[in-house]
Amino acid sequence: MQKQIPQHITLIAGALLILSGAVLLFWLIVHLPGGAADAAAQVAIGVESAQASANEEQPANADLNATAPTTETAVAPAALAAPLVIGVTDGLPLSMLELLHTRTVSETNFFTAPLDAATVTVQFDYSKDNGEPIYAATYAAATRFDTLEPKISWSTLKAVWEGEDTAFTAVAILTPTLPALTQVLGQAGATVQGYATVADVIDAAWRDDPTVALLPFDELDPRLVVLAIDGQNPIENRNKFDAKVYPLVATVYAHPAPALAADAETRLQELLDALPAGNRDPDRLTVIAMTGVTAMVRLTAEQMDKRGNAWPAEVVGPELAAADITAISNEVPFVPGCETNTNKNNLTFCSKPEYMEALTASGVDIIGLTGNHQNDYGREDALVSLDIYEKAGLPVYGGGRNRDEAFAPLYLEHNSNQLAFLGANSYGPQFAWATDNQPGSAPFDLNIMSATIRAIKTQGRAAVVLAELQYQESYDVVPLVDQRQNFNALVRAGADIVTGVQSHVPQAIEFTDGKLILYGLGNLYFDQMWGQTTREGMIVKHTIYNNRHISTQVLTTLLYDYGQPRWTTPEERKSILDRVFGASYWQK
Repeated sequence: MQKQIPQHITLIAGALLILSGAVLLFWLIVHLPGGAADAAAQVAIGVESAQASANEEQPANADLNATAPTTETAVAPAALAAPLVIGVTDGLPLSMLELLHTRTVSETNFFTAPLDAATVTVQFDYSKDNGEPIYAATYAAATRFDTLEPKISWSTLKAVWEGEDTAFTAVAILTPTLPALTQVLGQAGATVQGYATVADVIDAAWRDDPTVALLPFDELDPRLVVLAIDGQNPIENRNKFDAKVYPLVATVYAHPAPALAADAETRLQELLDALPAGNRDPDRLTVIAMTGVTAMVRLTAEQMDKRGNAWPAEVVGPELAAADITAISNEVPFVPGCETNTNKNNLTFCSKPEYMEALTASGVDIIGLTGNHQNDYGREDALVSLDIYEKAGLPVYGGGRNRDEAFAPLYLEHNSNQLAFLGANSYGPQFAWATDNQPGSAPFDLNIMSATIRAIKTQGRAAVVLAELQYQESYDVVPLVDQRQNFNALVRAGADIVTGVQSHVPQAIEFTDGKLILYGLGNLYFDQMWGQTTREGMIVKHTIYNNRHISTQVLTTLLYDYGQPRWTTPEERKSILDRVFGASYWQK
């Protein structure tokens, strides 16, 4: 009989075995590349590495009769490369840090760490000394949307930042952006207040005390109006914005450690190459210009016959043409043989085909056909007008050769921004509406239009939906009760921007769930000179960035000589916007 080992000895042996295993495991972790010794002070934000297999599988079509080697040599697995260690300063742009998570960037094995970590491969910070600029963080100065003159000088902005100017009594920023803004503007004054979220910054900007918000460009919100700084506005496209002279840009610099190994230097360069140049990519930006009523008839037509077909667009046309996409709501068909009728009571409208020159001079890209005069000269001439648009290469929406075409959204993609335009005519009359097999405008049906918008969004057909309505006409700045209800319903269905194109006077504005509603823009090219308000108009320019509506500008015009809008004086602009903003609904 064998002698049994005492139980206490068995327990001690087992404990020693477990302890030795733990020590061995700890040794392996410490000595592996990027192990605990290197990563003790590091925060992992993206590590992807792959170990190559020593023996690849034989291809399916390999030559089975090939002579096999008589000996086999074992190949050791390739060692994992030590990860890059990136020392990051406080306040790096959130968009930059998020990009480090993307697959393209994270294919380089790396960690981030505090700047003072002993094993840092490269530092990312705001210090220019001996650094390589790697990322430009563009910021925008903005304030509440109902601001009459959205502009500021660079010297004034710096003084406001330092608390030495009363143009604004407070500066609202996202707290983590303070280091970047300090690089650009210097030491912050006592009026600078940090907030946790963009929503908090928006709320602060809308306070009664004049407050300027400084936000990263890609985090702008349409409830804020962006201030041009010394005439430069980052929400404009290349035609209107010069990034080289815009001052509100913070720069992130890279400071590689000295004497990097060749492999680390190569992988670091791959990482830097994978990062974008900044948070404002002009190739991801789209400016859309939208206008009110165009009806080149009666006294407008008479002036065009005398002064030239492009005369209405001589003043505002270049601004419209500078947009990436210019949409004009043309209420009147082009009819060959159309004769100018200057009778002020004439309401049967046609335009001469040569008047297309005015639209060309305006840089028009798409045509809204929700107007109630599309079939004034009969459906055959309406078809001819559609042929004229097609020949000119101008897509249409809100109307067409039949109901299906009229209801169909117009899908456009520009600079990777996926857009959908659709419209409808609520006003009528019945003969203006398209039928199953006859042309006209799309009759407004809230259920149909809402379902179309929801389908666009749920099916991923477009990221930004712009809906417009030819609603019942009124000559008041305040929208009709049912007009407001229906426009809001379209926002709840998923529309990002809803515009009224029926109104011959500028009307109120509203934000619903952060989405923009413009109840009426007034006249663009039309002869209504009988009152001050019918002479007034608004041109809006929407900025879409990375498939999101981030900002809108409101430009104001005044009609002259029965058909030519011109830019308003500051006093005229104040008169228009005081009335429009005063009637608007500013629930944020």
